[in-house]
This record gives sequence, structure tokens and C-alpha cells, in this order.
Amino acid sequence: MDRTPQISVLVPCYNVEQYLRQCLDSISAQTFEDMEILCLNDGSTDSTPAIIREYADKDARFIMVDKSNSGYGATMNVGLEKARGKYIAIVESDDYIEPTMMEVLYREAEENRLDLVRCFYTIRNEVKGADKVVEYPFAELYDKVFCPLDEQRVFLIAPSIWVGLYNREFLDVNGIRFLETPGASYQDTSFAFKVYASAKRIKFVPKALHNYRINSNSSVTSPGKLFYVCTEDEEIRRFAKEKDVYEELKEVLALRAYGSYKWNYNRLSSRSLKRQFIKRWAKDVSVQFKEGAITRRYFSKSRIFRLKVMSKCSLVYYFTRKF
Repeated sequence: MDRTPQISVLVPCYNVEQYLRQCLDSISAQTFEDMEILCLNDGSTDSTPAIIREYADKDARFIMVDKSNSGYGATMNVGLEKARGKYIAIVESDDYIEPTMMEVLYREAEENRLDLVRCFYTIRNEVKGADKVVEYPFAELYDKVFCPLDEQRVFLIAPSIWVGLYNREFLDVNGIRFLETPGASYQDTSFAFKVYASAKRIKFVPKALHNYRINSNSSVTSPGKLFYVCTEDEEIRRFAKEKDVYEELKEVLALRAYGSYKWNYNRLSSRSLKRQFIKRWAKDVSVQFKEGAITRRYFSKSRIFRLKVMSKCSLVYYFTRKF
């Protein structure tokens, strides 16, 4: 493609032969056609590379970016550097999208000069066999252009970075990239925060246009990567301080971290892992208290007391099992 496309679609791929054709077919079938589709092969060892080449041979918009395995964050950063489009879209290779997704989001971004536009999505749960449309818990913000710093509750929603269309110049100017930790878990957390912390104009479109698949191989079901949520939280606080918005956001970020850490703790099946994690959690809570981030604005009096107990003696908190 000699002409610069309007949208660069990033498709990170690693051993996803079972679902990849459905994903790429859904992108190919978009009513919006002015795209480049960067299929980022992160050292796959199955038929994923062959499938990508098959699509690239049929449609010049599909471009294979072949690289050695380095994890999700590093792979996405390669894609961001190679992307040429005015806007960036992300489609996970085991998901698929509705035919009008790119057209709807592009039109909104252009008409409203947006840094980010997001839609709803449908969870396709192959583990539990149930589907569910995920909406945002603040209907009064739908179809409205706003600045996230003025509506801090948006910092509490799930990252879901694949439901968005991002202005590429906005990402570059603000230095928004992924944390390059190994593997493929949680790296979307700090990326989403950086977008919200830097954006001036975003919009939520109340249409379910993305299909998010949960299967037995999904990273959210993996018991590993014990401290990755902590690493992402460190990156969030670093970026917030660098952008001089930490004091403004520290209380809502403490609540965000609490929810993330609690989720990670509860999913751990091993007592040994739980004890290891809660020791780290206690250290981070101590820092939050020191910085004045845990307050009655978002935490109840009893919860603040329990978190203080944790910060002083994590094992007491572990054995009481009260959250």
C-alpha cells in the first residue's frame, strides 16, 4: 500500500490457529475499507504464520510482521512503531468484530476530533457457555465528548483496549506505549490508564461492536505471573507523576489498585502464592497511606482500618481473610 491508510489495525498473534481465520475474516469484512492490517506474529510455533501469509497473499491490506517471541507488550510496541494510519485499532487474534465497527468508530473520531472513541463489547464465554453484553456503568456519559480527568470514574472501568480507536498522533505525542514485561497478561492496564490520563476528548458509543472470547487458553485463566498487577500499578503511578496528575488522581488510583490486587489475590489457588502476594500488597498499601491516597473518599472506615492492619502485619490480614 503506497497511500497512507486511515486506520492501522494491530492484530497480535501467538499460536492462535484455532481462531485466527474468524478474526481476520471479520476484519476483512469491515464496511470501512481504508485500512492496513498489521498481523504481529510473536514467534508462533503452530500454523499461525501460514494463515497470516494466506491472507496477505489475497489482500494487500494484510501485512505480516514476523518477530521472535518477546511477549504482548513488546509485540504491540513494534506494531505501534510500524503503524502508518491516522488511527490505531487493536483486535485480539482470538476475538472477532462486527462488520460496522471500524466505520462507526472512525466516523465518531473524525466528526468529534477525538483522542479515543470506545464501543461496548459482547463476552463470548466458551468456558461457561454464556454470552453477555458489557456496558459502562454511567449511561449519562454515553454519546458525549468529555475529558477523563473531569470524570475520574472512567479510570475504574476494565481496560478493554480492543474496543477503542486511538488517534495515533495523540499516542506518539504523549509517549503512550505498552510495558514490555514477558508473556501476555495485564499489559493493557497501564496502557489504558496512560490514554485516559492524557486524553482531552473521548467518547463512549453505546453499541456492542466487538466480540471478546473467553476460552480455556485465555490468559485470565492462568495462575502464573504473580506480581504483574503490581508492576502495572507501578507504571501507572510513574506515568501519573511524570504527567503531573498523580495528586489529582491518587485517590481513585488507590481504589483501582485495591480492586486489581484483590482480584489477583482471590484467583490464586496456592496458599504459598497468596502469602507471597499479600506481603507485596502490604508494601504497596503502606506507600499509598504515606502518599495520602487511601481516604474516606473511596474507602469505608472499616476497610481503611483493615488495610492499615495489612500494612503493619500482612500475615494477620491473611489469616483473618477479611477484605
